[in-house]
Order: sequence, then C-alpha cells, then structure tokens
Amino acid sequence: MIEEDERRGLSDFVFSMENPSGGFNFPRDTPASIEETYFSLMILSRLGIPYSNPKTNRYVERVIPKRVVSLKHLFQLLSICDIISIKGKTERIGRILRTFEPDRISLLSDLYYFVLLTERLGLELKVARGWEQLLSGYTSRRLKPLSICHKYITVCKKIEADFDKEGLIDWMQKSQNPDGGLGFFPGTTSFLENVWYGLKGLKEMDAKPSDAEGCRRFIMSCSSRIGGFGRQNLALPTLEYSFMAIDSLEILRDMMRR
Repeated sequence: MIEEDERRGLSDFVFSMENPSGGFNFPRDTPASIEETYFSLMILSRLGIPYSNPKTNRYVERVIPKRVVSLKHLFQLLSICDIISIKGKTERIGRILRTFEPDRISLLSDLYYFVLLTERLGLELKVARGWEQLLSGYTSRRLKPLSICHKYITVCKKIEADFDKEGLIDWMQKSQNPDGGLGFFPGTTSFLENVWYGLKGLKEMDAKPSDAEGCRRFIMSCSSRIGGFGRQNLALPTLEYSFMAIDSLEILRDMMRR
C-alpha cells in the first residue's frame, strides 16, 4: 500500500498527536477529541500497528454519551471500541442507539450514520416514514458534491432503494481531473477528500475511476515530508486527511486487483 519509510513516517506522525492524558488530538497541545482519536486508531489499524494505552481506554469510557447526541460520533466511538477492545461498550452503544427515533431523521448525513450503525451492531433495519421523501430530494440531477453522492449511494444500497447507478458512475468518473485527483464535481479542483468520497461511492457501485493509477499518484502527492497526508500537494498534513489517504489507497488496491 505504501513504502516502509512512508509507513514509518505516518505512524510517527500519528503517535506525535497522542495526548498525554489519553486519546489523540490535532493540532498538538489541544484536548483529545473523538474524531481525532478515531482517525488515529483507524490509521494504525490499517497499518497493522497494535495500539494499547489504558489512558486512552479511560478517555473513551468517559466520552461515551448516555443518549444519542451525534450519530457520527457514536459511529466513530463504536469503531474505536472495536479497535482497542473495550469490553461491554459495544452493547452500551447498541442500547443508546435503540433509544433513538429513526422517524426524526431529516438529514442525509444522519441517515447515513444511522444505517451504518444499525448494520455494524447487527440490528434490524426498518425503513422509517419520511426516509423515502428525504431521499427523493436527492436525485442524480441534484447530487453535486461527491460527499453527498457517496452517502446517498450507500443509504440507497443498504435500504434497497432504487437510484440512477449508471448516471452516478458517469458523474463520479467525470469528476476526475488530469492530475488524477477528483473534484467536488466535474470541472472543480482536486482535493483528497473528494478522492476518498469518490472512491467509496464507486466501490459501492462496483465501478472504478477512469484513471486508477493517476488517482493513486495524486494520493501519494499529498504525502508530507514530516509524515502524514494533506489535502493536496504541499498542504499541511492532518490526521483526517491521513486516514482518507490510507483508506483510499486500500480501496484502490482492491479495485486494481479486479
């Protein structure tokens, strides 16, 4: 996926963001956060680097909410608990999710994380009233940023709703630029987040970018000399973009094997 020196530089970058009190933060010298801890542990997991820190376990136990505050953060906490094997916390997150009322969902991003959480926890997914109307507001003609396309595609597939697969594949492939990266939509600047969303969406539809090797080169051009990956070439590296880079490279590797 990446060369050994790049792997070492990335792991060093991640560990440099570890908070002395547990968890991870970005930038340095700020309190640990759920998101940065999630990105850090996901990167280490993808690199095959074991992680163990009792202080991080205690941090995670402290921040698990008693009710649903953010479905996104709840999903990230579930992933964190799986990686560092915090016993009993998966069941606790499941109990929290069961208190949530799916009929209240009015945003595509919330529906996306609710569907992912339900699947990960092995719960029965029942299509709630209002979901169909919510999704009907997103058609292939109105879907623009790849971040929205990806969430829409994922939800439609999970709940077995019809969508314009060929139209979306064409839209995402046309979003790729000559530099190999992907824009927010066709004709816009390449950024790493667009590559990640585009690859995840294309993967859901068993498709590939038009230039897979060019896409890989763009991702690698976002790597930093100090370790980690930034939004584009010479940009400041962050934990989030580093996770997107590693995940994108893994998706590309599987695509290029097909």
